[in-house]
Amino acid sequence: MSPRAAWRLEATGFGPVYDYAAGKADWLAADLPYEGTAELAGRFTRHGVATVAEDTPAAEALRLLDARGFGPVLVLNQAGVLMGTAHRDSLVSAGDAGAGSVMRFGVSTVRPNEDAAALAHRMGDAGVTRVVVTRPDGTLIGLFFAADLQA
Repeated sequence: MSPRAAWRLEATGFGPVYDYAAGKADWLAADLPYEGTAELAGRFTRHGVATVAEDTPAAEALRLLDARGFGPVLVLNQAGVLMGTAHRDSLVSAGDAGAGSVMRFGVSTVRPNEDAAALAHRMGDAGVTRVVVTRPDGTLIGLFFAADLQA
């Protein structure tokens, strides 16, 4: 909201009123609630994904992956920030190593405020079936599957 609108609301008796300087785009990118009919990626994001710490044994990561039925396993630090992804083939060959030793770095992510249909279209053009959704601070929200739009 603009500072002018905040002042007007306070002048008419509403309060306390805050000016969220980061703006609406930041609010939506943080996957916070919003009104309206916009079909944003956050509404279609799967939140129940398999997550592990870097030192989680590969066998445990595989067990979590199998329990979810979809993947990859997302490797997070202590603050919930996405560090990388661990895929089944790498986890199987990891032996006793931790999931972090076989994770892929530099994972492409999107924000939940992306238009879902446009994102699915771009993913189709790139031959990508799923993408990791994070907040602006890098913390995990979940996985967006283009196929979920047709469901």
